[in-house]
Amino acid sequence: MKKKLKIYIISLVIMLAGCVDLEEAPIGILAPEGYYKSLSDVEAVLYGAYGNMASSQYYGGTLCNTLELLGDMNDVALNYSDYGDLSPFIFNSTNSNPFNIWATSYEIVGIVNNAIFGVSQVQASQEDKDRYEAEARFIRATLYYHLVMLFGEIPYIDNVDPGDITKITKSSVTDVFNNIIEDLSFARDNLPMQHPNNDQRTRPSKGSAVTALASVYLTVANFQEGYNSAKWVIDNKADLNYDLEADYQDLWRSDKQDYSKEYIFAVDFLGNRRGGDNDAPNYTLENDHGYGACQGVEGAIEPYLGWSMFVPSQKVYDEWDPMDYRRKVCIDDSLMLTDEIIHPYTDFMIPRPHAAKFSRFCGVRKAGTAGWRSDMNYVVYRYAEVLLIAAEAANEIGKTDEGADYVNQVRERARRGGVIDFEGNGYGSFAPGSVPADVPSGMSKDDFRTLVLEERRIELAFEYKRWYDIKRRDLGDEVFSPTGLEPQPNFDKTKHYLLPIPQTELDVSPNLLPQNTGY
Repeated sequence: MKKKLKIYIISLVIMLAGCVDLEEAPIGILAPEGYYKSLSDVEAVLYGAYGNMASSQYYGGTLCNTLELLGDMNDVALNYSDYGDLSPFIFNSTNSNPFNIWATSYEIVGIVNNAIFGVSQVQASQEDKDRYEAEARFIRATLYYHLVMLFGEIPYIDNVDPGDITKITKSSVTDVFNNIIEDLSFARDNLPMQHPNNDQRTRPSKGSAVTALASVYLTVANFQEGYNSAKWVIDNKADLNYDLEADYQDLWRSDKQDYSKEYIFAVDFLGNRRGGDNDAPNYTLENDHGYGACQGVEGAIEPYLGWSMFVPSQKVYDEWDPMDYRRKVCIDDSLMLTDEIIHPYTDFMIPRPHAAKFSRFCGVRKAGTAGWRSDMNYVVYRYAEVLLIAAEAANEIGKTDEGADYVNQVRERARRGGVIDFEGNGYGSFAPGSVPADVPSGMSKDDFRTLVLEERRIELAFEYKRWYDIKRRDLGDEVFSPTGLEPQPNFDKTKHYLLPIPQTELDVSPNLLPQNTGY
């Protein structure tokens, strides 16, 4: 405990020394040169980065909730703060969510840049130094991926002293992606094959870096390299200790996550707590404090009969085959509420099915005053996504039949069914069945592309991936149309594929102009 406390205090000092907050000009910077004595000091700073990634302004809330509300799987049930403007696409440059993502991202970038600087200051073997730098660069690539996908042209800062922040300019989208690929390539070449202790999936391995590369290459439509990267992970899954979990529900049990071979990289919430009960909470979309999970179950904070801030669009539930085991895992459509009677969703305070992936078996979330904490980690990458990346990329390079085999591996797991033993809520075993069926043979490239994107939507439901798929494949007009899963008449793809640069940043740093189109 004392060691952890020391780590986080040290990390806070380095964070204050190295963070780049573009909101206001700094009045001074504490020089980090004298701090780094060994690689354990670098590791302490990396823990600070992980802790901030788990905060409520990033993976613990704002980032994930923003991504999910921009997609077509969830919309607003109760208008809460600025979140209510995201789903109907009526947000502007003063919305707090883009600002929180922007400011927190650059704060963590500052921490990571400090860690990379620290590597250069210590005496250690080159192999060990490269490993720590690789871990830091993996984190930095993750941060910049979200920034460039959400905001487009952004400042790219890769050093501890960026100079006068009022004069910082934006880098092109192409340059940012090139830097991301460079960081991930370094991470690929220098991280170990397996995760620390072989079960600590909240720190990256070589497989994490190659998976991230596959995802990035898919995003920039370099399908050959996306295929090569995903195929490498598949071909080396035994050495990487990766595979599909036998039961889809077990992916979302907090007591099994650390040992799941399917997890490739995850964000640890309780393991990165740094203060009181309200610090670094996990109140992402499906957690228990009204953001997405159904309220009113035994022990919940609020004694309501089923409510949430955000809920799946009704058509998401209605058009999802009820014989697909994944729907039962992903969505609560009946629950024992506070009257100890099992109710259908039509009896809920918000009479809609509610997301369940991250809330049904999330451990201590309802304990004591820490009611919006969660033992549940957020999975950034898992092996099923590698298979679907390989499938999509294979199709684009003329290997549609091979791509179909990867989709079929994912579907076969779904057909096995499994056990949902949420005591007292009417769940039990879900028997094996015939849904979803294998991919039909002889599909055209266009038809298979549509199929694999739908498979991603279902397999990765509520995992904050859908918005980026909509954007990279230009699906907005289709999915937000009157016949789509979530009709949104305000959606304008010439504007809404990017968030606005926060107005407070433009006020301080005019060189960040022009504002993104339409804001």
